[in-house]
Amino acid sequence: MRKLTTFYLVRHGETMWNKEQRLQGWLDSPLSKNGILHAEKLRDHLKNINFTAAYSSSSGRAKETMQILLADRQLPIYDEDNLREIFLGDWQGKTVEDIVISFPDYELYTDYPGQFVATHTESFGTVTERAIFTLKKIAEKYPENNVLIVSHAVTIKCIINAILGRSVDQLWAEPFINGTSVTIIEKVDQQWLVQEIGNIQHLQ
Repeated sequence: MRKLTTFYLVRHGETMWNKEQRLQGWLDSPLSKNGILHAEKLRDHLKNINFTAAYSSSSGRAKETMQILLADRQLPIYDEDNLREIFLGDWQGKTVEDIVISFPDYELYTDYPGQFVATHTESFGTVTERAIFTLKKIAEKYPENNVLIVSHAVTIKCIINAILGRSVDQLWAEPFINGTSVTIIEKVDQQWLVQEIGNIQHLQ
């Protein structure tokens, strides 16, 4: 019998630091009013989908988003460190404006990811390995179910890139992973498929 696990990968809602263009990584800030509103809209959009399990990044902004999404459901939420955002080292807590002035390697990170060498940050490869490892582990536990996941933009991008077999150079390919966007990934037996990327239908 065919085994199908469907993952709904949601990026957390907009945060106060997102509004300030301040990088978070493993640091954190609370959801903004828009972040809360958009999560509530997504909750309504997903109301007819039956989820068997819910896994959240252990970061506060992801857990806050998950609590909103599951407000009306009696479903346990599992916190998972491996679903956290990329660790951004010396950039964490700083604004993009300040980083551009002080860190010349930031241009490689944003414009030429294939040439970026992680020194004070986590590498894209490490993020990919920990995230894919975790999805495989969850799929083994729920081989015929829908699973809700709340994670982060770079982590979701790394997952997409790995499943599509793309090079790191293509990491930032469109579409953008907006706050509360939904990316749908399926594991069908041993095959991984990307069905949808960054859907924000609930915001339109």
